[in-house]
Amino acid sequence: MSNFLYLNTENIPSLPKSITTSKVDRDKIKTSIAHIGINNFHRAHQAYYIHELIEKHNEMNFGICGIDLLESDRKLYNILKDQDGLYTLLIKNSNGKHETKVIGSIVEYFYGPENPMATIERIAQPDIKIISLTIAEDGYHLNEITGEFNMKHPEVEEDSLNKFNPRTVFGYLIQVFNLRKKRDLPGYTILSCDNIQSNGDTIKSSFLKYVNKTDSSLLPWLEENISFPNSMVDRITTVTSPIDIEKVKNEHATYDQWPVVCESFSNWIIEDNFMFDKPVWEKVGVQFVKDIAPFENMKLRILNAGHSILGIIGTLSGHTSVHEVANNEDCIVFLENYINNEVTPNIENTETQSISTYKNQVVSRFKNPFINDKLSRICKESSTKIPIFIFPTLTEQLKNKKTIEHSAFVIAAWCKYYDGVDDFKNPFDILDSSSNQLIRTAALSHQNPELFLENNDIFKNLVNHKSFKERFTYYLSKLRSLPIKECLVLMNEKKL
Repeated sequence: MSNFLYLNTENIPSLPKSITTSKVDRDKIKTSIAHIGINNFHRAHQAYYIHELIEKHNEMNFGICGIDLLESDRKLYNILKDQDGLYTLLIKNSNGKHETKVIGSIVEYFYGPENPMATIERIAQPDIKIISLTIAEDGYHLNEITGEFNMKHPEVEEDSLNKFNPRTVFGYLIQVFNLRKKRDLPGYTILSCDNIQSNGDTIKSSFLKYVNKTDSSLLPWLEENISFPNSMVDRITTVTSPIDIEKVKNEHATYDQWPVVCESFSNWIIEDNFMFDKPVWEKVGVQFVKDIAPFENMKLRILNAGHSILGIIGTLSGHTSVHEVANNEDCIVFLENYINNEVTPNIENTETQSISTYKNQVVSRFKNPFINDKLSRICKESSTKIPIFIFPTLTEQLKNKKTIEHSAFVIAAWCKYYDGVDDFKNPFDILDSSSNQLIRTAALSHQNPELFLENNDIFKNLVNHKSFKERFTYYLSKLRSLPIKECLVLMNEKKL
């Protein structure tokens, strides 16, 4: 006989007191948000905020209809269906105080590949007021060179021809909007929550281009009935491991097949540009602002860039997790100097927080030993992350003729990263869609360092800056002749 209970609605009353459970009747929750992309990040962030609003303020009108569109989402779909949309959130504070709670805000669930027309019909129903998205960078199908929507992407082209069996979010949405238009129903707010700068502007630009090519008659209705607010979301969320599943089972006598682990820090900034009603998220800490750019720049250039920098130098130093490298004094001092000397001059304080305060928070969050965030995850697809998180700082420093020493060092370390071995000669996996080319150019850089910079899709105008190429070449030679630990010490002492 098992000594645990399966997580589902029936077993909620019998779960132990060590796990916080829902106090409301979930059957009374009305669905008005269709969320596309039910990944760990959504479940640690947006679904969490809706849950808090329901539990603490009895706001029952903004339940979530979860929607997944990818074949790779089938496992999670099956699990959430089996668990009645319920899952446990493991919130881990750096001081060792942890909270485990059952989140109940996802009250419906659809899987697009199983029945695309049923999914489209559900989103088109009049009760849905907000369509939110966490579809990751790949879901936006942006051109690697221009950053614009890639109409020639194979899946996009297929959707434009095969409209009733879509594969992309654009293919689904155009069918949804056509139904709402034909039925003389109001539109939606499309709320992107992805880690893309100006995410609302990005999805708007991309979708309007898609519609213009496939069904331009819909454009006037879209302009009148759809809004695309920008948003910035901030909460470190890790990949669920078998250890996390066993932890919930052993410590709370509850079997959740896919729990979510996150830190206690959480922030959500949204541009106040909703088409119709919006949840009163401000009651649970969400900020509605006119301009999210200051918040967004601070997060992208400190937290996201910091993650990538620690991922690269940490991997080369032989570390495997974020908290390990963040507690390495040489590495964290290097990061702090990068932020102070090169990032800070190019961003401004937000309405509610100073750069210095945010930097200190980020460093503390990185050091959290209970968030076992792997460097392999941080470094995954770094060819798309580095240009977004680090190049803007580097470009502005070059433009203003200011120091680029730390930025150039990071790019040189990134080149060495593609050699595929750390300073102890231990190999590591490189997970990057551009890895073949970058591994090749990194190998060529042993003879001519500038060959690593030959990919104009990634480096763009940076290859034309003589001072950048000189500093990159210098630091690459040092990294290839000295251990990275020694290089970091010398950098921190201003002796390199």
